[in-house]
Amino acid sequence: MVKKYQLKNGMKVLLQESHKSPVVSVQVWVRTGSADEAKGEEGISHFIEHLVFKGTRKFKVGEIASVIEGSGGELNAYTSFDQTVFYVTISKNFLETGLQALAEMMGFPLFDPVEIDNEREVVVEEIKRGQDSLGSRASHLLFSTVYKKHPYGIPVIGYEKNVRKWKAKKIVDYYHSRYSPQNMFLVISGDIDSQSIKPSVEKHFGEFKPYKIKKVRRKKEPAQKTNRIQVEKSEFEQCVSYLAWRSPDISHVDVPALDVLAVVLGQGDSSKLVHKMRIEEPLVNSVGASAFSSQDPGFFAVSMSYNKENLAEASNKMTDVLMDVFRGDVQESEVRKAIVNLESENDYAMETVDGLSRKTGDAEFLFEDPKYNEKYIQQIKKVTAQDVHRVAKKYLKTTGITITSITNDNPKAVKKIWTEWAKNFQRRAKATKALPLSKKKLITAKRQSGGAKKSENTTQVIELKNGVRLLARPCHDTQVLSVKIAALGGGRAESSDRSGMTELLSRVWTGGTKNRTEQEIYAQIDSIAAGIQPSAGRNSMGMGLDALALFEKEAQELFFDVLLEPVFSEEVVDRERKIQLENLRTRNDNPAQIAIRQLMKNLFSQHPYGRDLMGDEKTLANIHSTDISRFWNDLMVRKNMTVMLSGNVDLDSWVEQFEKRLIVRPVGQKFSQQFPVHFPQKKSVHYTMVKKEQSHLVVAYPGLRITDKDRFTLQIIQSILAGQGGRLFIELRDKNSLAYSVSPLRMEGIEAGYFGAYIGCSPEKVGKAFEMMNQEFQKLCEKKVDVNELTRAQRYLVGRHDIDLQRVSSIAASILYDDIYGIPFDESFHLDKKYFAVTPEDVQRVAQNIFNAVPVISLAGPTNPLSGTETKV
Repeated sequence: MVKKYQLKNGMKVLLQESHKSPVVSVQVWVRTGSADEAKGEEGISHFIEHLVFKGTRKFKVGEIASVIEGSGGELNAYTSFDQTVFYVTISKNFLETGLQALAEMMGFPLFDPVEIDNEREVVVEEIKRGQDSLGSRASHLLFSTVYKKHPYGIPVIGYEKNVRKWKAKKIVDYYHSRYSPQNMFLVISGDIDSQSIKPSVEKHFGEFKPYKIKKVRRKKEPAQKTNRIQVEKSEFEQCVSYLAWRSPDISHVDVPALDVLAVVLGQGDSSKLVHKMRIEEPLVNSVGASAFSSQDPGFFAVSMSYNKENLAEASNKMTDVLMDVFRGDVQESEVRKAIVNLESENDYAMETVDGLSRKTGDAEFLFEDPKYNEKYIQQIKKVTAQDVHRVAKKYLKTTGITITSITNDNPKAVKKIWTEWAKNFQRRAKATKALPLSKKKLITAKRQSGGAKKSENTTQVIELKNGVRLLARPCHDTQVLSVKIAALGGGRAESSDRSGMTELLSRVWTGGTKNRTEQEIYAQIDSIAAGIQPSAGRNSMGMGLDALALFEKEAQELFFDVLLEPVFSEEVVDRERKIQLENLRTRNDNPAQIAIRQLMKNLFSQHPYGRDLMGDEKTLANIHSTDISRFWNDLMVRKNMTVMLSGNVDLDSWVEQFEKRLIVRPVGQKFSQQFPVHFPQKKSVHYTMVKKEQSHLVVAYPGLRITDKDRFTLQIIQSILAGQGGRLFIELRDKNSLAYSVSPLRMEGIEAGYFGAYIGCSPEKVGKAFEMMNQEFQKLCEKKVDVNELTRAQRYLVGRHDIDLQRVSSIAASILYDDIYGIPFDESFHLDKKYFAVTPEDVQRVAQNIFNAVPVISLAGPTNPLSGTETKV
């Protein structure tokens, strides 16, 4: 239940109690975004989002983040077209700290001219990062083509020329004109008492001065009467296209039916577009549908990523699917499936306090009704197949279509394909006759509330009679359940001539069983809003189920069938091999991934960790259905499997089923093979040339094993370096404006791991970034960490851990993988003792052991200011 009231200065406050976890979410929503900016102001809202972190009347630069992270919390913000949101997630014990920090940021930022100048470079780096991102480029091209007058056509982040020119006075004036308490509202969700928190809210937010709000009148977008086709040439390996049709704003009565249409068309593996274009034939790498509905008119979009050779065939197949919908070939079962998924989003969102606040904030922002989501669900449940057919015909018109493409092909040739597509689409739509519509009434499942049983919050260990180890931690104050099974092996069990086996296995595992076709499996998964996801890692493989207690019986039956009866047909293996090869090629669009892969190869050399988990063209060609079946049979044996249950599970039922069902698997042996590790003896630099705006640098040293007793100290070192209050962020970003993204990296494996840092920055800044990374590493070796900084790092880790474990799937994964890798299964619930036992002497000792070793330097970018081996992509 949401309680809503208003402070004297006009700020509205929404309070929502949830006592599932000792965590609280505090969010300040500002009713202003990039679409409210005038000419010359484009990007100023996003810039202000950065600047409020840069000092207030009570906090110096970096202190806000340090205080929040030192209290175990997370602090961040985002800017969109319509709103700007600032949020803290924190332990209930430090709620007062979270309230004070957000109040200082939102009510009393300093906007110091020196800090404004420093942050300009950071935002410019963020703009460059977006230019290197296929997703960002494709999104910007879509919006700028759909909206020629309305400000949704302008990128939220704005333009570099604007960021470089704004003076402090302009920023302060704009801030006062939009960021006033009567234009904000506060959302607090989690483990709170709604009555007792009010004095603290008044204390921190009641003193905000209510400035006069500048009224904004957005330009309206004229009706689009003709098609718009915009093609942009790029160097990306992958191509992306969007098709968009104008649709109404969020308040329109047709929005629920459009949302259902989006799910039916392109959300989930059983949706029409995914089945026809990705599963039945691998014409695309991905395809989807969505409805962009906001406070101003939006659009309905179909998107797809693909290889340039497949565009013509893929676009024609998409037309076939759309014609099916135009004919009225939408089954009530498909609509019911969509409704179940849209309704179930609430249950999954309510696992976390952030999800609660986000749902409540969206409803308040768009409708000034924090309970609107309940009304929306009721509207969704009334949608029928006839409604879906009606809105498809009404909005997916044959004229006024926007088509955009980012391509590495000839732009003129691509534009010609889309021009012909539009003509054919119009011709076929006119010739399509509607099928007789079914009068069958839609039946939806009755929903049950959680909390019927008391949560146990203890982990049980059950050794099944069949020899399988089962762990369980039931929790009945959520509707969500999570079941995971894992087997040791993974990439470490692959032969070098068949690397990529585990990844390919994970892609084909759900591709059909002895009892169900692939299509039937995906349809049943989607019909109960569940997820059955095989896992593929360097050290293990397995399968997970996330579902709602409402559908536990159906989920259970489906899970065991997929887990134990896969057929691994050659047809599915061939299809997924092609997709995996395409994914290998398109990964080159991400230079950060190039740098990491290059690091792994040169740090671990002949060890399995040095091989690419995705394999390569040669090794994948060696893998066939019989190889996958043999690999699966060898590792999925009883002595090598461990099961974990968490959330709202019927424990007795699952134990009984695992006891009975797993007996069909051989007893086998635990995978225990060890592999020698030979780290480089000399410092080496490895460079890959990529034509991007930014360079991506990774510096790493040999790290620790998963079970190493110093792992807690190394996590403390990571925490000292990480976060907005960490040394890397403060020194390299805040003080020197070298990058938008900089962070430590850590991997622990069975035989060995690595520790280091990553930065994405302009090529001319690489040398300084490299030098400063090494300086921060050496500081940890030369001087003991201050007790206050150590306490911040310890609290940060403990708090982040508590926040992460709000989801039952996270609890299940944490317990399961600790157990199979030889770590006490309940360690996750006693980490505070481990972290707080670490001393300054421990930090210095482990830092010296790590950073005095031989590093490997990996760089991907347009130039190489560091000496080393060069390859080209």
